Amino acid sequence: MCILILAGLVAGVLRSVVGWGWNDARLARGMALWYGYSLYPGRDSNTPIIGTMHGPFPHLLYACLAFLKDPTLSLIAGCTLSCLLYFGAVLWLHVRAEPGLAGAYGFFACTALLLTSIGASYSGLTVHVDAFAMCCAMVAAGLLMRDGSPRVWTLNASAVLVMLAVASKQTMAPAAVALPCFVLLADGKRAFARYLAVQIAASAAIFLAMLALFRPPRDLLFNTFTLAIQQPRTTPVVARMLLGLSQLRIELAAAAAPLLVLLAVVAHAPGSIREKIAKHRWLVFLWMAVLQLPIELRAWATKGGSDNHLGVVTLLVSLAATCGLVGLWRPNGNATNDWTGLAARMLLVGILLAHIPLPFEIFRDLKRVRTSTTQVAYDYELQHPGRAYFPVNPLATLLAEGKLTHLDPALWDRELAGFPINAEQFAAGLPSGYQLVAYPPRATPRAAILRELLKDKPLIEEPGLKGWRVYRLGPPVSQSTSDSRP
Repeated sequence: MCILILAGLVAGVLRSVVGWGWNDARLARGMALWYGYSLYPGRDSNTPIIGTMHGPFPHLLYACLAFLKDPTLSLIAGCTLSCLLYFGAVLWLHVRAEPGLAGAYGFFACTALLLTSIGASYSGLTVHVDAFAMCCAMVAAGLLMRDGSPRVWTLNASAVLVMLAVASKQTMAPAAVALPCFVLLADGKRAFARYLAVQIAASAAIFLAMLALFRPPRDLLFNTFTLAIQQPRTTPVVARMLLGLSQLRIELAAAAAPLLVLLAVVAHAPGSIREKIAKHRWLVFLWMAVLQLPIELRAWATKGGSDNHLGVVTLLVSLAATCGLVGLWRPNGNATNDWTGLAARMLLVGILLAHIPLPFEIFRDLKRVRTSTTQVAYDYELQHPGRAYFPVNPLATLLAEGKLTHLDPALWDRELAGFPINAEQFAAGLPSGYQLVAYPPRATPRAAILRELLKDKPLIEEPGLKGWRVYRLGPPVSQSTSDSRP
């Protein structure tokens, strides 16, 4: 089982490197810091637009990979870092719940379920802010999961980590409400007051640090607040949210029976509601999932919203199911004479067998790992410096020449939010003297300013960019300022 799970994680990372183009832009955001570029370009600034709408902490973490100059190695390292953060936290939670065989089976079952979830695998196996944010949220909840009242340092660490999660991803705000409420129900008013006080202090310190490091503050707020809330919604929103619920129902089908058994155990346990919650502290994940569900569905209904929003709910419900079963693995120290222990083992194995990954194509993925669009664009840029502009592959140009260029989807996001850039800003994020604009297979121009630029421009076959959508602009069209440092 361990070999299959590890092979499934490796295969997921390789598939992400080869087939998921967004890794390029997300890694470029952090790495660009080492080349002197701003993480949060202002509304009127003449710098490349790369589309950073989340807090800086995940980007700073990925920026540590800037020493890697090979694009394929950079992408592998970025996806592997996400995998270690996300699934490392899942492993820690189950080992913390019950060391030994029970924790191992819990991790295997939970990971197998997450690998078959579109949203969860997207968050944990690609370069994404979710990996860091969810790692912080999982550890924050896990610190409250041990039996008995948490120690002072445990409460403090949990409060700080949950605020880091919110600072990294705005839609994690319900977690900052769920955890103190859980502490209030399970541990009383005194623990709740301490937790809330540390949360307030931590949020103030984090926010002040962000404002101090990323100046001017208006640019930080414009990118992370104004642009984020101005993104349009899909229509009809209600139908989209119902579709999300249907997808969650399919993804969590294997966790339904375990959750019913666990809730039955909680319901039949002696004591008051508070005593039951204090004894079955895995309920913290179910409580978090309940509060996260509305905002994640609403975010999923955003135009361009991705499945990773639903993956947050899938992760939390999966953790509730598997951590709860791990806690019943050996009730009263003797599972052989207790039906709950036998049921827990059977249900964990059932989840695992229902979703066990079979990575048959891992060797094919290994052979294809250097065929990503980032690698193709990088190789072309080395052979023909400055000849082509790659609107969806900024990492290739950054690694090849140390220059950052506009990201097409980021320009499109600004237009959707009502903040299109002008001609001068557009020229500032283009290569100096470029003659071609190259989109990888199946990609087309999205931003209006790029569609206007490429209107009536001929498509050509360019050696080194086979299968790409390459527009020829003719003689040099821009003498931009993108080669100068901000």
